Amino acid sequence: RAPYVVRKVVRFAHCDPAGIIYYPQYFMLAHDCKEDWFREAVEYPFRQMITAERRGFPIVKLEAEFMRPSRLGDELDFEITVRAIGGTSLKLDYRCVCAGEERMRLKTVLVMTDLDAGTAVPIPDWLRERLSKFEAPPQEAN
Repeated sequence: RAPYVVRKVVRFAHCDPAGIIYYPQYFMLAHDCKEDWFREAVEYPFRQMITAERRGFPIVKLEAEFMRPSRLGDELDFEITVRAIGGTSLKLDYRCVCAGEERMRLKTVLVMTDLDAGTAVPIPDWLRERLSKFEAPPQEAN
């Protein structure tokens, strides 16, 4: 059930000279978490999706909000929830928390894509069913 949580540690390579996470690194960490989520929870690993089936879920819209800085060594919990599932699109949200303090939020829109044709394709029913297990309750989806 929602949310799916992945813990990531802020490493030296994520930080600027002040020891604070450099904001684009949040996007890389969120992508790593999404890949973990698809593999572990949705049971549709990127190896199968991208390599074998030539499907993908590129981001077509991204909105970020940063509340507090994260620093070298912080343990960040990325909470992933599904806001909505459309015909070809998936609204996926992330909330990044450290020791109960919210650090960052992302709202994304992904589109299931045929990687060879570069076109949107319908999300199959079996995948829609798996994704729906991570939908936020309606009052929390905003």
